[in-house]
Amino acid sequence: MVLAALHDVHKWYGEQTVLSGVHLELTSASRTALIGRNGSGKTTLLRLLAGLEAPDGGAATVRPDVQLGLLEQVPSFPEGATVDQVADAAFVELDAAQAELEVLERAGLDDARRYARWEPLHEAFERRGGYARRARRDAVLHALGFAGRGAERVAGLSGGEITRLNLARLLMAQPDVALLDEPTNHLDLRMRAWLEGFLARYPGAVVVVSHDRAFLDGACNRTVEVRQGRLHQAELPPSRYREAERERERLEARARDTQAKEHERLRAAATQMKRWAGQNAKLHRRAKAMEARVERYEAGMLAPPEAAARTTRFSFTAPESGELVLDARFLRAAFGDRVLFDGVDLHLRRGERVVLVGPNGAGKTTLLRVLTGERPSDDPRGRVRWGARVRVAYFDQSLARFDPEATLVETLLRLVGERAAHDLLGRFLFPFEAQFKRVADLSGGERARLALLDLTLQEANVLVLDEPTNHLDLEMIEALEATLMAFEGTLLVVSHDRRLLERLAERVWEVEDECFEDYQGDWAYYQRQRLGRRPGSDGRVDAKSAATRPERTRGVAARPDGDERSTWQLERERERLEAQVEQRTGALARAEAELERCNAAAATDAAGVDAAALAAAGEAYQVAEAALLAAMAAWSEVDALLQRRRQAVGEQARAG
Repeated sequence: MVLAALHDVHKWYGEQTVLSGVHLELTSASRTALIGRNGSGKTTLLRLLAGLEAPDGGAATVRPDVQLGLLEQVPSFPEGATVDQVADAAFVELDAAQAELEVLERAGLDDARRYARWEPLHEAFERRGGYARRARRDAVLHALGFAGRGAERVAGLSGGEITRLNLARLLMAQPDVALLDEPTNHLDLRMRAWLEGFLARYPGAVVVVSHDRAFLDGACNRTVEVRQGRLHQAELPPSRYREAERERERLEARARDTQAKEHERLRAAATQMKRWAGQNAKLHRRAKAMEARVERYEAGMLAPPEAAARTTRFSFTAPESGELVLDARFLRAAFGDRVLFDGVDLHLRRGERVVLVGPNGAGKTTLLRVLTGERPSDDPRGRVRWGARVRVAYFDQSLARFDPEATLVETLLRLVGERAAHDLLGRFLFPFEAQFKRVADLSGGERARLALLDLTLQEANVLVLDEPTNHLDLEMIEALEATLMAFEGTLLVVSHDRRLLERLAERVWEVEDECFEDYQGDWAYYQRQRLGRRPGSDGRVDAKSAATRPERTRGVAARPDGDERSTWQLERERERLEAQVEQRTGALARAEAELERCNAAAATDAAGVDAAALAAAGEAYQVAEAALLAAMAAWSEVDALLQRRRQAVGEQARAG
């Protein structure tokens, strides 16, 4: 069922064509990744679907009974509102729908007009999860960091928390069509993983604009790319779509080459035949026929490829440092009574690639500030010593060392010559006219590109990067990833881009709940260690106590898989969960049968339908389904742990 659509839509801003005759349909359970270069028209397309802008040609349509929600980048909340009040306001439409349903049901659905009103209203209410809205509210608030904070006023929240609350408000309302513009902003890795799963199961249509590649691949089953005013679509997640596009371009290039050679052969033959024809009528007719054949062949040839979008390649120069890059001891940071980390000792050696992770507000940026000298350790014994020949560069998206009133080209002229200034700005995708913008007027993406350009000029052998992919489009992120992979110096990176973390990490530092962990392994090792922790216990070692026990490697639990339960205990737990899955499968089957019975009764005898029984059956089915999914997830986790443990035992036996 098509919920919303664009039909032959054109959009211009002045003389700039943003969209040119585009078509797009959003159907139930379609989860669309909307990708494209910064400034290509993604946000414009969302605003057209939401009705906030009108097309200059064509039409944007939404079904009359469909609710559409747009995640705005600059949210607004009622003055003095609390978190609970914002959550309650998300259900205004659903609360009103339930109140109307109850009025209709009390009046009796034997009246044809009342039933005609009740039926679509009830269908829309169920479609938007009306019966499960309170449970959804609790789940969303907990996942996005607002559990137990209902009385807090919105005015007292940080900018990142306000952005997350705005996302929570939309997810709780569960519109039929959710248009999400950068929903991962200010979400840490766990929040992103939760949102990815939530959207993958979303019952309506979702359109997502995001620069997080792993998130898009996990949440979306369809890709729409905005490129040079046109839409290119495929029923594939973005990574597979991009692979398919590269293969298509390769095959088309080969086909064009073959066609060009055949065209040249036919044209040469036609020219030769015309030369031979002279006054011979028969040969002259044959020459005309060959020319017509050439024209027909030209008409069937592939069109020239679209002009390639500009790409960039750059590098970071890394003069060799000493073997010991960093020695830091007794690091502590606190804000009032809240301790972020304490007793942290760190060592870095030349060429190591470390990623620093943890929830929002855990202290990642604070730790970077301590290491770079912007903030001292709160422990008087604390010290940070950088090694011989170490040159540290910090990715600063605030551009603090630049004059905000200077233009881009003026800024670069102070660092390099005039010709080099224009060349560098062009390499970082600043067109000539944009090079005369003031630094203060740059967009988020432009500021990020300028910060990267600045890093290339510093000839540092240690790069400290705090969220370097924020505001970059996918092509620029991939260029940065390739550059960092080739970098021969030492890396310390904070990022929520899982694809980047998977590629770069050779060691993982984690800050969370006043603890610091040093995982001596890559991203997959870190994930295995976290997965193996026993449910209900975080399995971490307090940083202060770990610092006094050098004989034990922090981040490694007593068992290799991090779970303290014996194999026998895990097997009994799996048996218990198997029985629970079987019992809940039966409960779901009974709930489904009852729901089908009520639906069948309503279909055969609309006048005599028991609306309350039908609603109760629908709610019971949803509850039974959720219970079964929870039991299956718990069983899957224990089963996977058992399989890993048995595999490890087998490998040890073979090694012995």
